[in-house]
Amino acid sequence: MLANTITLDDASGDETDYILISQDSGGSIRRHSIDSLAEPGFLNIKHSVSGAGADAVDRHLVQFTRTLLSTSGKARTGIVNLTINFPRDAVVTQQIMIDLVANLVDLVSDGGFTVTGMAGTNNIVAVLRGES
Repeated sequence: MLANTITLDDASGDETDYILISQDSGGSIRRHSIDSLAEPGFLNIKHSVSGAGADAVDRHLVQFTRTLLSTSGKARTGIVNLTINFPRDAVVTQQIMIDLVANLVDLVSDGGFTVTGMAGTNNIVAVLRGES
């Protein structure tokens, strides 16, 4: 089980705490510890299963959201999702899934993380520009 408070680094290496506010069998919601009520940030983790027997698939959603107020006072929310579909059939192993997540982290951070944060942001900036 994950800790009640999860400390994560942002792109520059600064630590951010997400504090557990609710949890049930389907997942959890954690709130960014320093955000205001008007401009909250959340970490949501959700779990579900579809199919049965050898065709069953475990689905896991990790979602970060950050809401900020525009200059006109309208709430605007940025969302980043990671969805993991993990077939229960033994042909796809946990190590394969871990490697796929590592590939994703390497792609969006130009080589992983260093002591001071993301190794680079060129790839994620290119994706945000609509490049593929």
